[in-house]
Amino acid sequence: MYEGGYGTLEELLEVITWAQLGIHDKPVGLLNVDGYYNSLLSFIDKAVEEGFISPTARHIIVSAPTAKELVKKMEEYFPRHERVASKLSWEIEQLGYPTICDISR
Repeated sequence: MYEGGYGTLEELLEVITWAQLGIHDKPVGLLNVDGYYNSLLSFIDKAVEEGFISPTARHIIVSAPTAKELVKKMEEYFPRHERVASKLSWEIEQLGYPTICDISR
């Protein structure tokens, strides 16, 4: 029986994108047991090498072979990338407020 699949991979990349956009400022952790995600991480590293992903945005993904190591890395994480949009502007847009608010009234 198959579980996850393309939808799970898409959701993973979506959460990484949200961090890059500034919707959240948390790391995205991959528990890389027995090197399961090595191919994905190599693909992402190649995209960095080719200029499709910035090196600072690559930092969003944190991986480790054990839960203990992953939690430690995630606790030590701090964002290094430049955000494309601020979290506040994204939240305002999602709530349907105009992007320019006149508060002088």
